[in-house]
Amino acid sequence: MSTESAVISVSKLSKRYLVPQKTVPNEVRTPSVLQRSKEFFPTLFGASESDYFWALRDVSFELHRGEVLGILGENGSGKSTLLKILSGITPPTAGEVKLRGRVGSLLEVGTGFHPDLTGRENVFLNGGLLGIPKFLIEESLSDIIKFAELEEFVDVPVKRYSSGMYVRLAFSVAALLRPDILILDEVLAVGDARFRAKTQRKISEATNFGQTILFVSHNARSIAQVCTRAVILHKGQLVFDGKPPDAIDEYHSRSYLDEETGLIRETSALKKNSRDRLKPSAFADLAHKARVESSGQAMVPILESVSIHKLNGEPCAQFVTGEGVVVRIKFSHHPHPERAYFSVLVQNSLQDRMVTAHSTHSGERLSIDESGWVECVIPSILIGDGLYSLMLDTGTYDSQLNQMISLDCVAAACHIRVRTNGYVKGVGLDEHKGSAHISHWSTAKLERIG
Repeated sequence: MSTESAVISVSKLSKRYLVPQKTVPNEVRTPSVLQRSKEFFPTLFGASESDYFWALRDVSFELHRGEVLGILGENGSGKSTLLKILSGITPPTAGEVKLRGRVGSLLEVGTGFHPDLTGRENVFLNGGLLGIPKFLIEESLSDIIKFAELEEFVDVPVKRYSSGMYVRLAFSVAALLRPDILILDEVLAVGDARFRAKTQRKISEATNFGQTILFVSHNARSIAQVCTRAVILHKGQLVFDGKPPDAIDEYHSRSYLDEETGLIRETSALKKNSRDRLKPSAFADLAHKARVESSGQAMVPILESVSIHKLNGEPCAQFVTGEGVVVRIKFSHHPHPERAYFSVLVQNSLQDRMVTAHSTHSGERLSIDESGWVECVIPSILIGDGLYSLMLDTGTYDSQLNQMISLDCVAAACHIRVRTNGYVKGVGLDEHKGSAHISHWSTAKLERIG
């Protein structure tokens, strides 16, 4: 589409902030008049690059009617700065922003609310700030109150609201008054799980009315579920623009997901350049891999290495949906080889478990020595396009108590790439659409039955 049809057009957008210089470590100094003047008259007062921090640098993109753009990035990447510029809260240092339509923003809990006014009064205040006529607010008032689930508290001053009640009311106003452009920051994480599900459905419905939405979240699952497109910001620069599954895959290769919460978190040990990013690998030395701690049990280094192969024994880290995968694990000094178990868990970038291969599932004990190799064969891996991590686990199994005790577990031992490559055709092929792909359908038996 052309720039003329774009609802949001951002061109070479940059924003910098003055950074007070410190001559003595840990000494807090107030910027001098000279330093403050450098921000507004850099040439006149001889500002240098070291005087500023660039929150955004040459960011450009376009967004069209009905699109939902997810914005990913670690803390300090420039996400909130971008939203504040688009909302008109702060001006850019350089570049241009063009917005076509009324803008509604939900950037912080309680933004646009007066604490001494009731929820009902704040609906009209918020609507007025959005430039919506009073009669239109009155028409939507009952729907807003019902969606926010605040029927009993709508005439209570909002200073008595919890943060969750604040968010429910603010989102209801922003969404149901239907501004042309809706800007949502991470504040939706404040709501409970049920209300978050409601907001995700409402965002999906909003696009049917032609709303354009920008959505910032650290929750990769939310980005995958509600967005039609996603970008990644890194150190103020836009480094990726594409489909949400591809963006999550790309961001996963730059950082790790917290296995318990599913939230993206920065890993300081992982440098941000192409050489150090996660890639598919047919072999991994597990000696220095991060371990998953088991409650009440001290981890011992049992798992030494892992290698990935095709069924014919060829080392391989890239597979086509439907191919067989062989996982060979080298181990040593297993404390209880007579009661040992091993497991291979294949997980996607949202940390959903796609494949579970556990040695106890066969009902037979593994016959192993204290040290050696075990091999896990997955005859056909029926998962979609994506970069997948393999979690490896070993420990002891007590059949009488039906209890497993993990002794050594590596969260991301190695990674494999899977492509459908025509195994299945049509839509819904990416890794976030389901755990497995089954390609054989027939109506013959149904016809005979009928």
